[in-house]
Amino acid sequence: MKYSRTCVRFMLAACLAACLAGQAGAAAAEAAYPSKPIRLIVPFPPGGGGDKLGRLLSEPLAKALGTNVVVENQGGANGNIALQTVARAEPDGYVLGLTLVDHIGVNPFIHKSLSYDPLKDFKPVGMVLSTPYVIVVDKANGPAALPELIDAAKANPGDVSIGYPTINIQMSMLELQRRSATKLNLIPYRGIAQGMPDLLGGRLDAWVGTSVSMRGLIEGGKVRGLGVTSSQRSPALPDLPTVAELGYPGYEQVTWYGILAPAGTADPVIAKLNAALNDVLRTPAVKAEIERDGAMVLGGPADEFMTALRADMQRLGPMIEAAGVGAQ
Repeated sequence: MKYSRTCVRFMLAACLAACLAGQAGAAAAEAAYPSKPIRLIVPFPPGGGGDKLGRLLSEPLAKALGTNVVVENQGGANGNIALQTVARAEPDGYVLGLTLVDHIGVNPFIHKSLSYDPLKDFKPVGMVLSTPYVIVVDKANGPAALPELIDAAKANPGDVSIGYPTINIQMSMLELQRRSATKLNLIPYRGIAQGMPDLLGGRLDAWVGTSVSMRGLIEGGKVRGLGVTSSQRSPALPDLPTVAELGYPGYEQVTWYGILAPAGTADPVIAKLNAALNDVLRTPAVKAEIERDGAMVLGGPADEFMTALRADMQRLGPMIEAAGVGAQ
């Protein structure tokens, strides 16, 4: 079918008008962002350090952005369920994910059929904090110090059980196992809400979690801290020695939290979210609460998130291979 020049010009003009209208509509939507509630997907069940952090951030973020920020817990599969939700969401800034290095820095080396690509399926909003891990035992019945726990493991290889909620913690305990020449029974849990009853009920010998989740339990007298995995003692738990101090020089393992959006989210939207996040992290009450738990506030430009992720993937890949934790 042939068209006249006038008809062709009309169709081209109509197409151009439609494109411009679409661009104008997208620009207007970005300018009006946010105009409805934002879902913050937390990859942990309620009650743990990740859930606590998500709820600590949600209210001040809501005030900074002028809309509700609703925490939605999607625990399980070492964060894969939650991260898949974020990766498949519409890239409009209304579905965000709280994540830590385990989910996007470790999972690619562990799972053959990962449902998301951490380097391609997400756009970073910003880093939140870094935190060490804390090894704890039941205060009433557990050992008084980490060397006692290690001695028990040496005397009974494979009998000393240690619960943990993330793969990165598993890596830290495998490194402790290697350095101490012991055999530990490492048991994964969905989160602290599932693991703590087993620890306090005598079904676990020890538990390892972030200082964010452990500080309150230690101060409340429910558990006894044996050591922290950072290179320096935690200001929030100054009486706890580092694992390095206890005979393992150079031992250090920490994790970090960040917030990300689906790939394709517009730069102006990311800029608004990053500015709001940094404002919240500078808020005295939020900063004090994070530091009270022994964590360090990070914040900063969004692209620092991806820089940290790439560096950790380069560091963790060889560790995972050396530990013999192959892809599943």
